[in-house]
Order: sequence, then structure tokens, then C-alpha cells
Amino acid sequence: MSDPSADRPLRVAGPYFYRLAPDSDIGGEVYERMLLERLPSLAIALTLGLPRPLQVPDPPSEWTVEELPAVPAGHWLAAPLRFAPYVARLLRAGRADLLRGHSVRYCAPSLLLGRALAGRGGGTHATPPVPIVLHHHHLTERWGALEARLLARADAVVAVSVHARDELLGAGVPERLIRVIVQGVARPPATGGWPAAWPDAGLRLLSLGRLEPRKRPQLAIDALAALHRRGVAASLVIAGAGPLSPELATRARALGVGDRVALLGRVADADKWRLYDSADALLFGSGLEGFGVVIAEAQSRGVPVVAATGTATVEAFDPGRSGLLAAPDGEAFATALARLADEPARRAMSAAAREFAARFDWDRCAAEVAALYRELVLASGPHRRFVA
Repeated sequence: MSDPSADRPLRVAGPYFYRLAPDSDIGGEVYERMLLERLPSLAIALTLGLPRPLQVPDPPSEWTVEELPAVPAGHWLAAPLRFAPYVARLLRAGRADLLRGHSVRYCAPSLLLGRALAGRGGGTHATPPVPIVLHHHHLTERWGALEARLLARADAVVAVSVHARDELLGAGVPERLIRVIVQGVARPPATGGWPAAWPDAGLRLLSLGRLEPRKRPQLAIDALAALHRRGVAASLVIAGAGPLSPELATRARALGVGDRVALLGRVADADKWRLYDSADALLFGSGLEGFGVVIAEAQSRGVPVVAATGTATVEAFDPGRSGLLAAPDGEAFATALARLADEPARRAMSAAAREFAARFDWDRCAAEVAALYRELVLASGPHRRFVA
């Protein structure tokens, strides 16, 4: 009798807590959307269990989206109550060859518990356990030890950078579980730019991302104020939303640069690329990153970056050639930016930025992820054959 699972797409499933909207400005959500949009073309059949409030505008037709009960935002401890029964149902119905998780705390406990509930994780069952793959960006400061323990129980962990891998190794995750697959960058057509977004003449500085403490957006304002004191003409656009927005407006006024800072709030994806196409430099002060997708995006448009030392962002650009590293304070950032005030130097860095960013390719990333999924499934059940 022929194998009924032969030569069909690989079925990958799991619960979801991220928004998957095309205009998301959160790095992890961008990663997921770009990856999941490409996997179906690689013969990966996706089933996504989404909590009720998380709607997906115009999901690709290749996705199977199923509604799950809502999980209160921030209450990841409640997630297994909603997600684990769903995972068990998927496995008991034979609807998943592999389980994937995009968030360690929101997904990993549910995947592990759901697999156990389905009776597929124990040695007394004839059916091999369905592999679990977790995608990792960075450990959180508060829950890092717990996240590392959960990651160590997966069958594989996809790390988005060498920095992320090294962080996991330092936290005790076995090296044999970790596969580094560098993410890509979207490349929409060139826009007409948006120079009018900047409120004053001089260098057009851009800060883009969620306005929260770990992103340290205040460094961009401090750097602008330091440049102003040095007599370097510049203005700043801050694009993003978050709890620090009121504080940033107050800080800019207190430092005497309120009229040189434009707080745009969250911008649409198309407007984000218009900003890149007009910016002279990206300021990236984040203190906790697994990769730094905003840096990679800016580099792809030829925008030099000034980034804070100490994170994985050094893998998203070529420090000293396509951008500059600086200590996380306004004066250090201003010193780096003063180098970019020289137009020939800025043009040279812009060219180097475009060249460096060519390595970030979503199609390659998706192909490597799909290959890993197949490798794990075939190892768990050698009789299975899937469309390549």
C-alpha cells in the first residue's frame, strides 16, 4: 500500500499571538509576516491559530487561519489554557507534521504541553513525536532564564543572528539545537521620498521603531541637541508609537530643539519607505536586539546608520564602512553624526550600505527555514516524503 503522506506539502502549524498586519513596525512581527508569506511557495502548508482579537487583514490564500479564544495582552501565563488544547487537537487529528512557535513565552509552553496531551511525546506510543521548532530573536531581561529552559526543550531553535545564538549558548541552550538563519529585508520600489516630513534644514535624521524603554529613542533627541550646540544644522523625524511619546516631546522642548523634531507616530509601511528614501542617517539607540531589522532596511536604501554598541545590530551593517557605532549617549552619537555631515563621506557610506544589505534576502531565509523543517520531520519519521 502506498504511503498516503507521500509527496504532499509539509504541514506546519501552531498558535499565534503576534499581529501579522502588513504595516507592523515591530521587528518580530515583520519577520513572521515576511517568512510566512514565502513558506507556502516552498510546499509548506501553514495552519495558524489566532486569538479572536488578532485579525489578519487579507491573509494569503495559502494560509489556513483558525480562530482561538482571546488571551489577555501581557498575560502569557494564561496562554496554555487557550493554546495547549488547540495544539492537542491538531495532533490528534493528524493535521501537523511540525509545530512552530514565534514567541517563547506565549507559544513554547503550549506546544510542549499540547504535544504531551496528544500522547505523542511519550515513549510508549508508536507515533514519533511531532518536532517543535522555536524562532528566537533575543532573551528578555526579566524572563531570560525561563525562556532558555523552554528553548532547550524544543527540537530545534532558529536564531536570527550569531549574536542571538551566542546569547542562547551563554544561557545554557545546547548548541546542537541552534540553527542560525539570518533574516531578510523587503525591497519595495523606490519612492519619491518625503523630505517635507523634516521640520528644518540640514541633516535629515531618522529614528524609527516602537517608543519604549529598551529602544532608547531619547538618544536621538539628545544627539540632535548636541549637534545643535556644535553648530551642525539638522532636524529629526521620530516615527513610531509607544509609551515614551509624551516624554520625548517634553525632552525635545527642554533641550531647545522642540521645533527641530517631528513626532509622526506610527506610520504606514509605504510612508516608512518614503522616510528611508529621504533620510541622511538613521539613529538606532536600542539596547536589546536580536538582529536590528530597521538597520538592515535603512541600509538597503543606502541610509548610513549610527547605532548603539552592545547588541546584534553590528550584524546588520558594517561598522566604520556603512555606518558607525557609538556609545549610548547623546554626545557620542553627535560625534558620529558630525562625520556624516561631510557629504562625500556620507555618500561613500551610503554606497557601502546598499552593498552590504544585498546579503539580507527573505527568499533565502525562507528556503533555509523550510529545509530545516523537512530535515526535522524526516528525522522523526523516515518513511515520510514531502514535496521539495
